[in-house]
This record gives sequence, C-alpha cells and structure tokens, in this order.
Amino acid sequence: MSARGVMGARWGARGTHAALAIWYAAAVLFLFAPIFAAIVYSFNLGVVNKQTATITGWTLQWYPAAWNDLSLRRSVESSLIVAFWSALISVLVGAALGYAIVRHPLARARAVLAALTYILLIVPESVIGVSLLLFYAETGIPLSTATLVAGITPMAIAVVALIVRARVLTLERRVEEAAADLGSSRAKTLWFIVLPQLAPALAAGVIMAYTFSFDNLVVSAFLTTPQINTLPVYLYGSLQYGPSPAVYAAASVVFVFTLSMLGVAALIYRLARRPQSAD
Repeated sequence: MSARGVMGARWGARGTHAALAIWYAAAVLFLFAPIFAAIVYSFNLGVVNKQTATITGWTLQWYPAAWNDLSLRRSVESSLIVAFWSALISVLVGAALGYAIVRHPLARARAVLAALTYILLIVPESVIGVSLLLFYAETGIPLSTATLVAGITPMAIAVVALIVRARVLTLERRVEEAAADLGSSRAKTLWFIVLPQLAPALAAGVIMAYTFSFDNLVVSAFLTTPQINTLPVYLYGSLQYGPSPAVYAAASVVFVFTLSMLGVAALIYRLARRPQSAD
C-alpha cells in the first residue's frame, strides 16, 4: 500500500472513532438529560408548592419537605424492608444457583439451571406482575409484603447467580483438591476455602439485588396496596396529579443512592473477577 493509502486509512479510522464517540455522547446525553433536569428542578422554588417549567428561584427546602411527608416516608420504609428481604433471599438462593451452574456434576443439569437463570432475566416484568396478580387473586392469597418480596426476588436471584457464576469460573480447583488431600471434608472445604473466595462476588450480588429490588417499579405496581406502597410506585403515582418539587427531591436522592450502590457493586465485582493464584 502506498503512503497516500496508509494516510487515507488512518484518517478514515480516526473519522470512524470520532463519529462513534459523538454518537455515544449523544446517546448518553439523551438518556441522562431527564435525570439531570429532575435534579436541577429539585432545587427550584416553584409556585405555591407546585413545580413550574421555569426556574423561579433556588432553595433547599424541598429536601426537608420530602422527609416530612408521612406518605413518602412510609413508602421509603416499605421499599427498604422489601429490598432487604429480597436481597437476603437472593444471595442465599442465587449463590447456590450460581455455584451449581458451574460445579454440578451433570452437564444437562448445568444447562437447565443456566437456562432457567436467563429466563428469569428475559421474561418481561409486566408479564411477571400480571401473572402473579392473577395467581394471588385466584388462590385467595392477600397482597402483603411477603407477596411483594416473592414477586421482585426472582430477577434479583438471577443477577446474583450470574455474578457468583463468573467468580466460580475463576476459582482454582487445585486449592480445593489440596484441601481434600489433607483430609478436609466437602463441608469444611466449602466453608473455609470456597466461601472466602466468593465473598467479593456475594457482596456485589447483595448490593445489586438490593438496588434492583429497591428501584423495582413494574412488578411493584401490580402487587402494592394502599397500605404497602413502595417509593418508585409512589413517585410514579404522584406524577399524575401535578408533582410538587418535593417529589423531584425524593427522586434525586433515589438516583444518587442507586448510582452509589452500583458504583460500589462495580468495584467489588472487579475484585471478584480477579483469579486467585495458588501458593
């Protein structure tokens, strides 16, 4: 290839990279612009406790107002309780599922478990919500915190299972084999060898499961009641009646909380993917 051809190829590659960078920046801006707009409007003074399209002044009063809203505080409390139980169940079941996907002795069983895990992620949440609502109605099971936890936990279980699976794939079997040669039982090997190595993945899974459960809207919208209402459902419902700036303040706090939790989970997940070298 001539020098002119080489220069043309380089300029073409640079142009392609620049176009992709611009496209990526535009996509990110399109996705996050509404979120940043909501954060800005959470500091807007508004008019007569109502949000306005124009900025009428700057204030911090809507954050204390959101905290003093009893209905809003109850929805936050419900979300925290539901997310706690969902994360606890998810890490217990998801850890066992993720380990079995890799270490189950039967290849067919591993394939079935992996397929079930991916199905939990693929099935639309609206389908899960409608199905569970019909099931509870037909069986006469009253909606409660337990039914809400049961509805939003399956997806969190799948997330934890995939995180644990990725960590199990990096484990050194030689360490476990050495422990067995030294007389360690399977239970002791699991407790003293495997679980400490899975700790970063379990921590990341707990954070991810808690965050997804706390932010769940679609399934929660079908399974909440006037007595048990989660924060995402409360925020969504308040938008239909002209939201106050306090709602924007609450949404901003939820966004910062979610972003922080996902950031911590990402750091822990990077630790979980580092292979442990045998000494």
